Amino acid sequence: MSEEIIEKRTIVKDEPPPKQVVIRQRRSTQDAIIIARFWARFFVAAFALTIFAGVVYIMLMTGDELPTSSKDLLNILIGSFIPILTGISKFFFESGGDLDGNAPHPEPPKPEPEETK
Repeated sequence: MSEEIIEKRTIVKDEPPPKQVVIRQRRSTQDAIIIARFWARFFVAAFALTIFAGVVYIMLMTGDELPTSSKDLLNILIGSFIPILTGISKFFFESGGDLDGNAPHPEPPKPEPEETK
């Protein structure tokens, strides 16, 4: 006796789902300007901090080898960088800052016309 086994297989082709098209919303020109300003200020701040760190490093690590006139010049440079660092810290750590955009200012109240008698 021979047994015959018959199997029925159903093959379903998996069709990939249709590609979803993602439509990105374009930034407004105002938003693009605000973002560009932020990154420009960030790089200027990083550059200023790098220069300041270099001046301080030269001042502290050279020791007695530096002539007095050069030390005076480095002290003047350090003193001139203090307002720059203050401005940088105000921009990045003050609440609000430039990233709020140029919100329209409320109009001042118009004076009421005087009544003539």
